[in-house]
Amino acid sequence: MISFRCLMCSKTVTADDSAHGETMDCPDCGASLKVPERSVEAPAPVVDKATSQSKTRLTDSEDGVRSSAKSIFRAKRKAQTEAESSGKEFDSSQFDQDKLPRKVVLALLFVLVLVIGVYSVYVMQPVKRLEFTDEQANALLQGMNTKDDSSVTALMDAYLNAQCTCTEMMAEILRYIDSEEKLEEVLGDLKRLSQIAMIKNPLVDAIDRNSPNMEMYSLMEEYQGRQTGAHGKMQDEVLRIQGIDATMVDRLKDEVRAISELQMFQG
Repeated sequence: MISFRCLMCSKTVTADDSAHGETMDCPDCGASLKVPERSVEAPAPVVDKATSQSKTRLTDSEDGVRSSAKSIFRAKRKAQTEAESSGKEFDSSQFDQDKLPRKVVLALLFVLVLVIGVYSVYVMQPVKRLEFTDEQANALLQGMNTKDDSSVTALMDAYLNAQCTCTEMMAEILRYIDSEEKLEEVLGDLKRLSQIAMIKNPLVDAIDRNSPNMEMYSLMEEYQGRQTGAHGKMQDEVLRIQGIDATMVDRLKDEVRAISELQMFQG
């Protein structure tokens, strides 16, 4: 028996001694191979392109596998030609098909481990406390008590922006709470922001919001979406705190009016 390797797929092929010099198909990839005179380690030369000798029609998946094999074959044949022309021994192991999936799997595993590592570092970082300063409080008070009557839109813009900012800041401060000690640190800020957000402005209250013009309608839509999003974040944080210690939520609900008026506590 004559044994040799297929240049295209590196599989070992055997043939009868009487078949030397003849052409045969590789049983694995279908490449047309010329049988050498004796058993050799080097891959046998390919006579024709690797095509199936079967007369049956290839399915889409088989056609895809065959196309991939052809690409590998072309690169392999080129490398063999270059090695022979320079008098070097050709190493076909780098083109072994069974090694390709392993490289892909290792690359995907590396990326997965990297992503998990980065996410873990992000999640494990402690939430920093949002500092609520007197300067910020004064700016919010100015917006809530605005007397800018140059236009209805300007008046509403200043008021609603301040109100939404109060809600967003409360949601961010709630993120910091994961213990009774941290609740004590920020409870005063939450109360202060809640009180500012509840301020009524007579000029704003006098505006007829039932029949707004297009500019007013657009402004109200914008701030309604912003306020709804901020309230949603507040509720998410309150639920998280409730999972840590329900008594902390009871205290927040009793002492911070804006929290007691969240949708989750109504009805």
